[in-house]
Amino acid sequence: MTTPKRIQLYLYGFLIGCVMVYFVLIRGRNRGYWLPENRVKEQLMKGNLVFTEHAQCRMKCRAISEEEVRDILKNGNVNFSESHPHDSPCPSYAFDGTTSAKENVRIVFASCDTLTTKVVTAIDLGLKQDTCECR
Repeated sequence: MTTPKRIQLYLYGFLIGCVMVYFVLIRGRNRGYWLPENRVKEQLMKGNLVFTEHAQCRMKCRAISEEEVRDILKNGNVNFSESHPHDSPCPSYAFDGTTSAKENVRIVFASCDTLTTKVVTAIDLGLKQDTCECR
C-alpha cells in the first residue's frame, strides 16, 4: 500500500471516529455544568433561601427585594476572589450583580447543607462608606 493511500485511509477512519464521538458523547447534552460558576449556582439554587437578620437589615437599608436577590443568584456572576469555598462548616460565595435600580451589589450566600442556602449579606459596591446601621 502506498503512502498517499495510507494517509487517505487514516483520514477516513479519523473522520468516522469524530462523527461517532459527536453523536455518542456530545450531541444533545447540556455541558454548562462543567464550569465552576454553573456548578456553584446549581448547588445554591437547590436549597431554599433563608435570609439572616443581618442580610434583611442590609437589604432593607439598600431597598433590595428578595426577588432581586433570587435574580442575582440566578443571573449574577460568582466572584471567586471574594468567595470562601473552603470555609467550614458553611462555604460562602459572593455574587456580583445589578438590581432593578441599576445599583451594583454583591450578595454573599452560604451553603451549610443541601436543603438551605443562607443569604449572609448585601453589599452596595457603589458606596465608598457603609451607611447602614446593621450588626
